[in-house]
Amino acid sequence: MSESLTLRKAIQLAITTEQLGTDFYMRMERKFSNQDNLKEFFGQMVKDEIAHEAQFKVILKNAPEEEDEQERYELYQFLRATAISEFFKEDHIRKMGDITDAGEALTKALAFEKSTLLFYQAIGDIIGSSDQLDAIIKAERGHVLALMKVIVSDAKFRGLGDNW
Repeated sequence: MSESLTLRKAIQLAITTEQLGTDFYMRMERKFSNQDNLKEFFGQMVKDEIAHEAQFKVILKNAPEEEDEQERYELYQFLRATAISEFFKEDHIRKMGDITDAGEALTKALAFEKSTLLFYQAIGDIIGSSDQLDAIIKAERGHVLALMKVIVSDAKFRGLGDNW
């Protein structure tokens, strides 16, 4: 990731990330269309990613054109560090379409959701409270929690709304 990562570029990266996530989850929804619980989960993730993309576009519209990064140097360094994740690389997401095993799909989804959650929290550190960003972060936490419960417990996946 370039040293010139600005807040606006970070938000644009978040939009691209949501688009890549939509693509990945659509592929997984098709791939696991014969397993209703997984098809439903990945279908809901597609809807969430599309909604998050729209929310980030609102955030981008309201983001300042330029900001003095030196004033909040550590926050920008953390933002840069979180943007380095392999999951933000388009080719990596596209290669994830080669997944054939449901367990691998869920594990990759968890890693992707954790990376995006951390990145979005870093954006939040810079822009402060935002209804749109707060909603996205809350949803990402829910995704991480739901995926983690299934992977750790080896339980049947029953959807994002499962309270376990």
